[in-house]
Amino acid sequence: MQTIDKKINTFLSTHRVFNTFELENSCGVSGYHTRNLLSKLQRINKIKKIRNSIYTVLPENASDDFMPPALLIAAKMTKDAVLGYRSALAFYGLSRNVESSSYTFISKHRIKPYHIHGLLFKPCLPPRQVTKVDDNVGTVEHIVWGTPVRVVSKERLLADSLDRLELSGGWEEVLNAFRYENVLNWEELLAYLRILANPATSARVGYFLEQCRDTMEVPEDVLLQLEKMKPRMPEHFFRTRRIGKLNHRWNLYIPEDVAADIIHEKDYAF
Repeated sequence: MQTIDKKINTFLSTHRVFNTFELENSCGVSGYHTRNLLSKLQRINKIKKIRNSIYTVLPENASDDFMPPALLIAAKMTKDAVLGYRSALAFYGLSRNVESSSYTFISKHRIKPYHIHGLLFKPCLPPRQVTKVDDNVGTVEHIVWGTPVRVVSKERLLADSLDRLELSGGWEEVLNAFRYENVLNWEELLAYLRILANPATSARVGYFLEQCRDTMEVPEDVLLQLEKMKPRMPEHFFRTRRIGKLNHRWNLYIPEDVAADIIHEKDYAF
């Protein structure tokens, strides 16, 4: 059986950023034992407090202003935090906005946005239909900077991004991120959209994939399945902009600028 010191050393070597829930779960401590342990580790400069319940392991000879990567902080903001939307785009290297000052994470805990060193960490609730089925749907775990983090899969990211464009950096950001992604698991995407159960979002995904089917290598069968999920009554591509020309295949009003962006990217690609 591992001693508590060995457990702690193992934990710190595999969790360069962590929250107290992870520490307690991995090392078998709780209550005042947790507080005493954290205080001791801070006194000997093993760890640094980022905010309440979140800590980072200090590298040797770290400066006083040392901060770990912002994405890792976002991934530890709550015990159920999952990187999503703009943060997930940045995580996968799909975002053009490489110097973002805002980091989004998905959590069922209703906490307020929090600023750390001028960076905004913004929580958002998961889609209601997803929480009814399984909180882990469409999430994967990666090891980054020696630390386990949870992030939405690329398949879920595409669907979520088109579902809530305001959290993903907007239409152009999503288009630039995914138009050359040709390794998506189509069955996982379709399964997630069925759980999401939002016909307008399924139609947006269908329209997007249809326009980018050459660069993304989208099978026609995928488009046909998405077509079955479209809304019965016409919907708008943007919830807040009720303009556009009706696309009958997807029962979706497409604004001129969205159609123009697609045409422009096709011309650019060839």
